[in-house]
Amino acid sequence: MNIAMYLSGSTVDDSSHIQAFIVETSFLLVSQHSDHRFIIITEEKLAEQFSRYPNAETIPLKPLSNGLLKMIWWDIKLPTMLKKVRADIFISFRNVCSPAASIPQFMFINDLEKIKRTHLERARSLFVPGNSIKDKLVRDHSIPEQKIKIVYPSANKMFGIINDEEKAITKNKYSTNGEFFLFNSIFPAKEDFITLLKAFSHFKKRQQSGFKLVLTLPLNSFFERSLAGYKYRNDVVLVGTRTRQELALITASAYAVVLPYDNHESLVMGLNTMRSGTPVITVKQSMINEVAPGAALYADSDAVKDIGEKMIQVYTDESYRFKLIEKGKEVAAAITAERSAAVLWQSISEELRLI
Repeated sequence: MNIAMYLSGSTVDDSSHIQAFIVETSFLLVSQHSDHRFIIITEEKLAEQFSRYPNAETIPLKPLSNGLLKMIWWDIKLPTMLKKVRADIFISFRNVCSPAASIPQFMFINDLEKIKRTHLERARSLFVPGNSIKDKLVRDHSIPEQKIKIVYPSANKMFGIINDEEKAITKNKYSTNGEFFLFNSIFPAKEDFITLLKAFSHFKKRQQSGFKLVLTLPLNSFFERSLAGYKYRNDVVLVGTRTRQELALITASAYAVVLPYDNHESLVMGLNTMRSGTPVITVKQSMINEVAPGAALYADSDAVKDIGEKMIQVYTDESYRFKLIEKGKEVAAAITAERSAAVLWQSISEELRLI
């Protein structure tokens, strides 16, 4: 069978957390199914990484700069390309498929806000990273439930437990040898940054500790400017953009990671954190709670005080913190890219048998 796959991004290391998972899973699909031919449509830098697989061919693409060019590519150029390579099926990992392609299409959704209705209807199956997105598709878009398959993202294997010496070096670099809470995801809105600062203020007022709050956010940005009048400004550290390897060191060195917002990036980062042996503080209405109900501290959504209280709890109860770490490692070990690749392949195979 000839399987065409569309991937965005350039490398695993500089992609988003969810995109890094998609790339890793795509590598597994190609390597585990050598009896099939894979045509990888992606940007040139990422296309090069598939050259080591004898059953993979690549079609490098230049980034599409505007909406008109994207529409022409998906509506006209892609269907022609799929016919030329004799593709039997097309798998899109980028929230979009082709309205004009005649072969069965499968679409992975990681951002529901950017999906067009015609694409939801055109795809034979939809892959989503959690039940919350599945429920929205059924409730708000009237998509049949049987058309939607859940494929949970896994932790990136670059994340893991580090030794005390590595932790000491990392803490010295980012928090002057002190303990710190870490936010290592993305904010859904700018106002959510302020909510996190208020939660940290609640912690500082109650505990009067030297703990710092480290945030992996762009420097010279709205976030940095917003800190100008913040009471605990000296205890907040912005570390700017880091490689995934450096982010892994920071994550494994944190006392706890605070992810008080529900999105697909936070789900992957939560699993990365658990794999790193660091406890997670998040909200009850989250995809993390869906996959790891007993392995994190769950606050009421958007409740500033409750998020701050959970920071206090993990700080004051060392025994409970250790239990969270152990449960988190178990969850992260069970949700693997190999399992996700198997779910994808099984779902595709089942649909093809119905054609």
